[in-house]
Amino acid sequence: MSQVHPSTGPHGEVTVDKSLFCFRPNNSAATSSGIFAGDDPLKFYFPLLLSHVCIVFALSRAVHSLLRRAHVPLVISQILAGALLGPSFLGKVFPRVGELFATPEGWVQINTVGGYAFMLHIFTIGVKTDLGMIAKSGRKAVAIAFFGTAAPHLAMYAAGAALRSRVPESWKATFMLTNLNSWWSLSAFIVVCCTLDDLNLLSSKLGRLAMSAALIGDFANTFSIAGVTSYLLASSTSEKIQRVGFLSLITFTVFIAAMAFVARPAILRLIRDDDGVVPDGGGRGGAIVLGEARLVAVLLIAIACSLAGEIVGLHATYGPFMLGLMLPGGAPLGVTLAERLDRLVAGVLMPLLFAQGGIRLDIFKLADASTCLLLEVFLAVGAAAKFVSCAAPCIYCGMSRTEACVVGLMMSFKGITEVVYASAFMDAGVFDDQVYAAFMLNVLLVGAATAAAVKRMYVPEEKYVAHRRRTVEHRKLGEELRVLACVHSPGDVDPMVALLDASSPTPASPVSVYLLHLAPLAGLTTSVLRPFINHAGGDHRNNSESARIVNAFQCFVQSRPVGSASLLPYTCIAPYATMHDDVCAVALEKGATLIVVPFHKRLAIDGSVENTTRSAGAVKAANVNVLNYSPCSVAFLVDRGSLSSAAVLGGAGGGDDGVGGGGFGLLFPQHRVAVYFLGGPDDREALALAAYMAEDAPVRLAVFRFVLPPEWRRKGGADEEDRRDEEAVREFVRRWVDEQRVVYSENVVSGSDEMAAVIRKASTAADLLIVGRRAESPETALTAGISDWSEHLELGVLGDMLTSTDFGCRVTTLVVQQQTRAAAGEVIGRPPEKNTDQQRPESDGHV
Repeated sequence: MSQVHPSTGPHGEVTVDKSLFCFRPNNSAATSSGIFAGDDPLKFYFPLLLSHVCIVFALSRAVHSLLRRAHVPLVISQILAGALLGPSFLGKVFPRVGELFATPEGWVQINTVGGYAFMLHIFTIGVKTDLGMIAKSGRKAVAIAFFGTAAPHLAMYAAGAALRSRVPESWKATFMLTNLNSWWSLSAFIVVCCTLDDLNLLSSKLGRLAMSAALIGDFANTFSIAGVTSYLLASSTSEKIQRVGFLSLITFTVFIAAMAFVARPAILRLIRDDDGVVPDGGGRGGAIVLGEARLVAVLLIAIACSLAGEIVGLHATYGPFMLGLMLPGGAPLGVTLAERLDRLVAGVLMPLLFAQGGIRLDIFKLADASTCLLLEVFLAVGAAAKFVSCAAPCIYCGMSRTEACVVGLMMSFKGITEVVYASAFMDAGVFDDQVYAAFMLNVLLVGAATAAAVKRMYVPEEKYVAHRRRTVEHRKLGEELRVLACVHSPGDVDPMVALLDASSPTPASPVSVYLLHLAPLAGLTTSVLRPFINHAGGDHRNNSESARIVNAFQCFVQSRPVGSASLLPYTCIAPYATMHDDVCAVALEKGATLIVVPFHKRLAIDGSVENTTRSAGAVKAANVNVLNYSPCSVAFLVDRGSLSSAAVLGGAGGGDDGVGGGGFGLLFPQHRVAVYFLGGPDDREALALAAYMAEDAPVRLAVFRFVLPPEWRRKGGADEEDRRDEEAVREFVRRWVDEQRVVYSENVVSGSDEMAAVIRKASTAADLLIVGRRAESPETALTAGISDWSEHLELGVLGDMLTSTDFGCRVTTLVVQQQTRAAAGEVIGRPPEKNTDQQRPESDGHV
């Protein structure tokens, strides 16, 4: 056999003759002896593979860094990176670069490693997918799946019948239009899921609907194709083809049964044996993960299913995906796969597969305009039918036209599967170079345009406008206070319960607590938001942490007088990037007045400040998003241990005569609260919350108001905010101040230094400090100088100063932001840009 070299096209580009691969005998070694021994490392398999991985990874990341601001999915960037390396650009300008990727050895390695990574990625996606979404999807998702798959099939079939006379003979001989129809009409679940993950829309309402419809469509398409193919073969007049039809149906059934009754039970036994799971302190929140031996066994079973699928004539990814769907997601298997495989497989190896699809793209093969136009007609008809058939059921079910269009665009996403089956069609001779180039250009255009359009049209946060004032200040006397308490870990429970205890609810002024246990999405593709249910017979590893958290809050409710407190717990599992969606959705649905979120830093034993979790940066970004989009007031709880200690000691603090510092009264109440009031809506909200706490006797409250000297104050009369401040203070003094349990003092200070000195002295006698964030208040002489040193802007000027270790105040602080005017529906406009800092590691390429 002769050696097959890369060939040169008519324009000088380097291409590969993929009909036959023959390798030089002296190139059979995997590694070279190095350039100093006279070897060319790129002529050996392993260095060649390493160069491919490095070049593709670096170039795809560089391309994506330019396109990510336009919300182009990562897969599209990786395909474009491959196109730059192929004959469309570098292969023509620098033939040596094109030859590096066009060698038969390099081509085989890219296909092999990329295909293996794709198989593992598909298995991981299957494990993370919750099949329960099919049962919970409802008729809307079923209608979208049915019409969104059937209508493009029929439309493309009708277009093919109408233009039959113009279809080239080569297309008819390879059944190109039939193969193209079956795949272009499909909304692949993996494409929809990965693109929504890139857009941070996994947990959105429309994102969940699109994923449910895509999963239903995938199932229906798979089994319908298998059934129809087997039926057509079995009904043939040829006895040999009939036998093939029956055997294909039998082997398909046996294959599914073997995975369901052999592979699945074996893996379930591996993951449910407590001896095979270990806590992963370095993982996401210390989740439970599989041991190394168990993980290897699971992967070997998945690989065996892939091999069995290839033997019976199925794609190598079909068996692993079906097996993954049969397995439970989350901890420990889903978390283990996400922790141990995702970054290597999806971030490093998978780009080879997508770049390979781009390397094959040669725009100089687009020579016949009539053929390209004919293909464009078929693809446009299918895309238009897909969009209309997915949007129509949404409009029929009462959704707005904008939301219907967004769902139609989501179901039209293109990317991963299109690259895979286009490459398979090229290998099988169904596509020629011209058809492949035209098709891949359509994939790039549709994939990028639909994703960018969805991100521009769909802003889930717009629905969180409450269109009414939901604040503590505007709450009527005796009205129920609805608090949404957010908890990330058991360490957040004690200070949160102590805060609720300090609010001192009574039957005349009750508090309704909506508890939301927030956990990062790990081992699942879809976010979860559901009421907490204690499954006594369920998997204790998945349920124990939430159960302990809920039990602590239930103990608080039971310790209060009957009718003074109620609890409704929820569990939320979502990516940090979209976690605020679920927080705001619950707050809006339940009519919450106040959302309390724990700060991402706490005081360590040695007095230093440490992060509460390993994902503290992502928690901070999620908290900032809650501030930006909340439909009600928000409070940051910065724990320093003083409030929890006060709850335990039962108020055994103070001087020998019972007098605390800073103007507190003479009793021994359980909690001692101080409010620092400068003015503005946030400070009025803080004052109103403190007044609610003061309705019960066991709370001692001191309010310190800081004002500038008369000669420094604004000339020409007070503005509207100043008048509201005066009214709020007068009403508070008239109703609550008794100079014993509740005291009020007005401090005239000349600047921030004098104010800080008063605060430092008064804070030592308090267990809880309440301040306003002053988000919408202008800077004054009282805050000038302090704001220049602020480290945590989400806490505001006073909140950051009080929680700073340099200030020396070790008192738990509550920083309050009143519901913004935009959230109340008083300002119409597009929501602010979402905080995306540290929301996901840069190396995470896919779900």
